[in-house]
Amino acid sequence: MQKTTTALGLAVLLSSAIPAVSQQSDAPPQGVTFYGQINRGVLSYDDGPTDNTYWFVDNSKSVSRVGATYDTPLSDGWRLHARGEIALKWKETNVVNRNDPHDDNYEFDRTQLRKLEIGFVHDTYGRFTIGQGAMSADGITGLDLSLTTVVAGTPVQDAAGGQLLAPLGAITPDNKRIKQAFRSMGSSRRFRLRYDAPITNGWRFIAAAGQEVLSYNDDQLYADTSLRYDGDHGDFRVRAGGALRWIEERPNVFIASGSILHRPSGWNVTMATGHESSGADYYYGKLGYIGRWFDLGQTAISVDIYDGDDIYQNRSSPVSFSSSRSYGIAVVQKVKSPKIDLYALLRRYEYTDSTDQYEDSLAFLAGVRWSF
Repeated sequence: MQKTTTALGLAVLLSSAIPAVSQQSDAPPQGVTFYGQINRGVLSYDDGPTDNTYWFVDNSKSVSRVGATYDTPLSDGWRLHARGEIALKWKETNVVNRNDPHDDNYEFDRTQLRKLEIGFVHDTYGRFTIGQGAMSADGITGLDLSLTTVVAGTPVQDAAGGQLLAPLGAITPDNKRIKQAFRSMGSSRRFRLRYDAPITNGWRFIAAAGQEVLSYNDDQLYADTSLRYDGDHGDFRVRAGGALRWIEERPNVFIASGSILHRPSGWNVTMATGHESSGADYYYGKLGYIGRWFDLGQTAISVDIYDGDDIYQNRSSPVSFSSSRSYGIAVVQKVKSPKIDLYALLRRYEYTDSTDQYEDSLAFLAGVRWSF
């Protein structure tokens, strides 16, 4: 009840400060746009003692989804933008493992709601948004121009996040999962108030504050700010940004990423990092190449490395130290029409901590993303 009351109060407060819809007869007609993607594939995971294959899994790096937007002009230069979006992610790679190969606990519930928001936009004053949607730091660790982000990026855990780590010499796996031992510290979506300042010379400042309303056991407050840049400099395209995150009763976080693409050659490099006030940190690097070998679309290839310290996070079974390292190689074939990405990723995970040593593991994920 407290969550619902807070959310309604924020909505009333913002809506009272926004101009009413213009009644001018020459106002442009309102528009509804539908969009979505289906992103399915096959995951093979080898942790040493066992090798398992999972068919028709949903790729957690970019989950299947469907949504709709609505846009219409308001008075005095304001525009209204509304969005609703739900996930379609049964058998997600961040969930399935040898003990639960079919995601038996899956049920479609409110946690599948990704976005339900309304925004008021002005060219001079920026954008004010309220509702369930991205915090200001969402995506800040993935500012990446490599064109392989459908399967490879800073959140290296997404390829096999649900898999259980296997201690050396053990018959059965531990209760530690890949997604606990490898994290990007990225932000997500909450019920929040968000402000996006107008873009100035490629720079944009964003701030947001809100609360988790979809989780059944999270009453914490969330707030973050971010600064992003996107621009061209001769033959180079540059995209970069950083963010500060504050979460009630959890460590504060600084996260950042940046990417540079040399357009004529197709070579690109991406870097990212994350630091928690608890002492956990990681560094990520990617080298990529974009070729134009086929008429159907561009071909992108990348290799990356992730190196993290004290990343493992589990309040019920903490460790005094941990080391997380991952290497990956990815290839993505873009198809212009229909809009399809064909992809494959080979990723190695290496993890150890103060409680045990663990088998190195190898994940292979291949699939197809169709966007519409």
